[in-house]
Amino acid sequence: MKKIVLGFTLALTAASTYAVSDNATFIAQDGSIETNLCITAATKGYSSAKHQAINIDNLSAHQFSLTNCNGQPIKTFAQGFLDISQKTMKKAVKAIPANQASESRLCARAANVGLVALASESRYTLRNINCNGQNIIDFARANNS
Repeated sequence: MKKIVLGFTLALTAASTYAVSDNATFIAQDGSIETNLCITAATKGYSSAKHQAINIDNLSAHQFSLTNCNGQPIKTFAQGFLDISQKTMKKAVKAIPANQASESRLCARAANVGLVALASESRYTLRNINCNGQNIIDFARANNS
């Protein structure tokens, strides 16, 4: 019995994947359940890996929580790649004016092109304009990618 538990524990800790580049391309070292869980955790997130482990691979939540990827707990491993992907993602939002008021159009323009570009092309004093309850300067910083 001890050999089975030890073997299972070693199998869980031996799971590994390798990040090949900044684009986070993963290559499985083997076709084990644990390796596949690590790849899922890195590419789709911890929750997806947990769902896969419990519903598809029939692991218990406790067994899943013991899984290590490249020497790290799977939750830490997944979070590290989530942080990288969030830093490299860009906003793909286009603001549109809520109405035809000049302030509304200026707020949308500030969100789309940025405050510097707006200030150079605008004849208005921008300091006194509020957008969604914020000063236009703060609004442009928060909403321009």
